[in-house]
Amino acid sequence: MLLNNINISERHNRPVVLSKVGLQAHFISDGEYVDPYEISAVSIFSRGANLYPSSVLNEDTQLIDVSAVSGSILMNFCNASSVTTHQSFNVSNYSAATTSGIFKMSTGKYIVVLDGTINSSGVLNLVGSNPVIANKTSATGDYIDVWTVTMVQGSLPQTVINDFSLRKGGFTVLTEPLMLKAKSRLVNSKVTLGSKVDLKISTDIHVENTLVDTAIKNLLRENVVTSGAIEIQKINEAANLPARVTVSSFSDTSASVMMSADNVMIFNWDTHNLSTHPQLTAGNFGSIQGVYAIRARYSIFGETLITDPMYLTLS
Repeated sequence: MLLNNINISERHNRPVVLSKVGLQAHFISDGEYVDPYEISAVSIFSRGANLYPSSVLNEDTQLIDVSAVSGSILMNFCNASSVTTHQSFNVSNYSAATTSGIFKMSTGKYIVVLDGTINSSGVLNLVGSNPVIANKTSATGDYIDVWTVTMVQGSLPQTVINDFSLRKGGFTVLTEPLMLKAKSRLVNSKVTLGSKVDLKISTDIHVENTLVDTAIKNLLRENVVTSGAIEIQKINEAANLPARVTVSSFSDTSASVMMSADNVMIFNWDTHNLSTHPQLTAGNFGSIQGVYAIRARYSIFGETLITDPMYLTLS
């Protein structure tokens, strides 16, 4: 995925130690994404050394027990302010040199980037002295990321614990060129005008090399789509209108497409915005409702593939 136009791996894409790894946390309440009031810190620990929450959390407060585990924190992320409306959470602040911040991608969706490509460090703001801690996640293995958050102003802080793994370079040696066949499918077929929906495009990868071992084929098929973009075009049938009108181009969506496990691209499409689209005011749309063509562009093993149009009806 792209974060401020910088390509990063995600936790489910088998990230390696020497890579930029995006660790996301999505906060949901009553069926919708919500912003926590504060995110105080995101702390990285070894999973093997901390198999139970009690090894990192205080028994009474259920927060990180800094006095007991400060030496075990492998990396810590925090911002100038912990209140999520502060400008330091803006994704535009992320750069190759900014490695210790917490960033808001959209409502309820936050990310930190564990960067193994450079020597990085973060401030351990969980204690009064605010010491700097160098990134020590330099080995392969399993880790946990502990998010210290306050969901509502005035409420008590709480912790959320996720896990991820870092691998070696993931080298696989083949004796012949790799031959892949990809087939993509648009999960959505009908959308109601005014809806804000996730367009989901799943991609099945088939390894056509007959001499490649099945175990390697399974490895190569999973989570190999590394970046994606989506194009949306309105289809017109009226003779006085352009046959196809671009609503969103690949360049418009490349920074917004998310990748989930199993090679699924996700783009959040707010159809309410079509009512003010420049092509509509220019008279090129006809009716907003109708058939839309969706194409995906993605990278896989050095190839850039563009799918055939896939269609949905906006009613």
